Amino acid sequence: MRLRKGERPYPEPPWIGLRRLREIAPNYAPPRPAIPGHIELRDYQREAIDAWFAHDCHGILEMATGTGKTITALAASSRLYERERRLAVVVAVPYQHLVDQWHEEAKAFGYRPVLAYQSKSRWLDTLRQQITEYIAGYRRFVSVITTHTTFISTEFQNSLAQLTSPSLLIADEVHHLGAERSRQSYPQHVPFRLALSATPDRWFDEVGTAALREYFGETVFAFPLEDAIGVSLTPYYYYPHLVPLTDEELERYEELSAKIARLVNRDDEDGQQALKMLLIRRADLLNKAENKLDVLSELVDRQDQVKHTLFYCAPGQIDDVLHLLGWEKGLLVHRFTAEEDTRERQRLLADFASGVLQALVAMKCLDEGVDVPSTRTAFILASSSNPREFIQRRGRILRKSPGKEFSVIHDLIAVPPTAWYGAPDSSTFDAERSIVRRELKRFKEFANPARNKHEALDVIWGIANRYSLLDF
Repeated sequence: MRLRKGERPYPEPPWIGLRRLREIAPNYAPPRPAIPGHIELRDYQREAIDAWFAHDCHGILEMATGTGKTITALAASSRLYERERRLAVVVAVPYQHLVDQWHEEAKAFGYRPVLAYQSKSRWLDTLRQQITEYIAGYRRFVSVITTHTTFISTEFQNSLAQLTSPSLLIADEVHHLGAERSRQSYPQHVPFRLALSATPDRWFDEVGTAALREYFGETVFAFPLEDAIGVSLTPYYYYPHLVPLTDEELERYEELSAKIARLVNRDDEDGQQALKMLLIRRADLLNKAENKLDVLSELVDRQDQVKHTLFYCAPGQIDDVLHLLGWEKGLLVHRFTAEEDTRERQRLLADFASGVLQALVAMKCLDEGVDVPSTRTAFILASSSNPREFIQRRGRILRKSPGKEFSVIHDLIAVPPTAWYGAPDSSTFDAERSIVRRELKRFKEFANPARNKHEALDVIWGIANRYSLLDF
């Protein structure tokens, strides 16, 4: 019988390394999660944790952006460790910069996590060793923070498959994990599951949403933005500004809508892909409406001062906005896009917070995970019809910051060129009504919790009545 492999030297058992570490550093204490003394959980965070435990440590925390989902999840893991006396925690986040943000927060809770992203040579061996030590009983706590991309990789999944109970999966911005490829990577052997998102349901993806909720469980606690305002988010004023399309833009909108109508009932792959592209082009037309730059110029001129201000743009629009603000208005402004690396982003955010930069012009990269609490004012030139995107965006604007009593949101809303006079042209009525309905979805979401709700309603009431959309 062959008891050992022929290769030498034999691999060192984990316990020898741990004993050597204690000899070198007698005060060494293995990592164990605990809520740090300087953190006082808010009442709603305690309620969220209690609700999760009441559902056998399964479920979704549906909490508004800026309400402390990360702290809540880390506190929940600490409490679970106290109950189980040993625990393996896997945290999956959508972006690399969120790995770093979670790492900073987790260190305060006693975590010493493996950071699994980028090259596997940087983390794979360490992760495998720690899992081996956990299984053997030499570690009572092991943790890893990874991106969603790495989470579904073969190497990570193979390592994860070795984990034994008790183990916990924390999924941040869980709606991302509802994609088809991600659904195939849910670790069924992990008994405890905690999902986090302000908007967990996937837009136009009932299958993905159902898969998420089947695996993680239903929403066990909700803390919407309306409840968070005045508690963990700042109150805000909302100012909608109606921007008429040109006649040419309305004609193009009609053309795209006609093509969309011909494809909407096709269920073949080519038809669905063509439909998707047409919908993107139609939304892009509204986002880049020609008159928005003229309206924006007038609004900027009315400001007493431009400071701590964000401008949200559509792809392809950012250069025009930068030229208007920087060259024509003389503002200290910089783009904030996916092209800037992590170090450059950190510098830009620091300059923005200190006032060295008056404004940032951004696209989607500020929607999830990038904290800009110093923002006082935001101008929205472009927005998706996907509620998740504009809800996330608003939450970032409303984050609390020293000296910040409230926030201001200016929303440039595209409307038909005939919106202010005469009866709707019957030949274009359906297209015009479609435009207004799309924009009113965002208006309703933004206006209802605003301090000046009725003032905002006055702006939109006439056009809503004109197109029989008063039930918006």
